[in-house]
Amino acid sequence: MGTLRDMQRRWDFLSAKVNTGVSWICIVLIIFMTVEVIVAVFFRYALDAPIKWGEELARLVMVWAGLLGISIALREGEHIGLEVLTARLSGRVLAGCNLAAHGLVGLFLVVLLVWGIQIAQAAWGTFLPALQIKWTWSHLAVPVTAGIQLIHLVSMLLGDAVDILEPEGPIAGAGLGGASD
Repeated sequence: MGTLRDMQRRWDFLSAKVNTGVSWICIVLIIFMTVEVIVAVFFRYALDAPIKWGEELARLVMVWAGLLGISIALREGEHIGLEVLTARLSGRVLAGCNLAAHGLVGLFLVVLLVWGIQIAQAAWGTFLPALQIKWTWSHLAVPVTAGIQLIHLVSMLLGDAVDILEPEGPIAGAGLGGASD
């Protein structure tokens, strides 16, 4: 069983590193979006010379920041859950419920990854009108963030499996709360 625990620790390490990188990217994107919107509003209302691509760029950055933020929330266990159903559970039963819930999330993420890639490919020939960049850059946020969430989820699923097979020693990353349990 040590190998499963070791594998979970490696995946948790990878998940933590990815989460740190994504967190910094989100910080930069949100700061950039805030400055860009302030500048666009200033040009529109103070100078009466609107920036034609300002709103489009803010929307693109907001999509990326929002979807990347979802992956951070998954890692930190901040998504909503039905804790009222699991509050009285413990040990292997709770770990089994977590495994089932995380498995369903994983299935959804795989579908989202595949669907997102198809949509991004289909958008290759179309352009954002003001920015004149391919729509694909906007649509790529879906499969990229689904892939990031799958990294976090593998760590969580392995943690659930360790909790089922070795219930006396829960490890970081296990359970519904992700790494912050």
